[in-house]
Amino acid sequence: MEKKRILVPLDETERSMHSLDCLKKLFSRDEVQLTLMYVSEIVIVNETGVSNSMVDMARKKGENILDRAERKIQEYKPEKYCVFGRVADEILKKANCDEFDMIIMTKSNKKGLARMIGSVTSKVLKNSQVLVMIVPE
Repeated sequence: MEKKRILVPLDETERSMHSLDCLKKLFSRDEVQLTLMYVSEIVIVNETGVSNSMVDMARKKGENILDRAERKIQEYKPEKYCVFGRVADEILKKANCDEFDMIIMTKSNKKGLARMIGSVTSKVLKNSQVLVMIVPE
């Protein structure tokens, strides 16, 4: 039996870790090849750009988030992928280029117009060529 390739994008919130709980309920470790993903979105606010220390801090933050998630789901032996860019665009690019079968994301807890699902989740859902599962908070 071929394993399902599943991409789980995470952010710094505890809420995003709910995707891992859902994955564990639905799939055994023998059924999936799991990739945990973190996208760091660095915003350039002036013409001087981004310093190396800012990039290093952002990379370490992403690695810490992925390490924490890996500990939570270590029996699945996940791959970890950390990248810089626009979050939704990078998730879509990774899912398509690496031919994932599914993306599992957690619904945003934003208020107002973005209340039902966040803008990143919404963009991934609308533009993904693979199945997207949205986990409630």
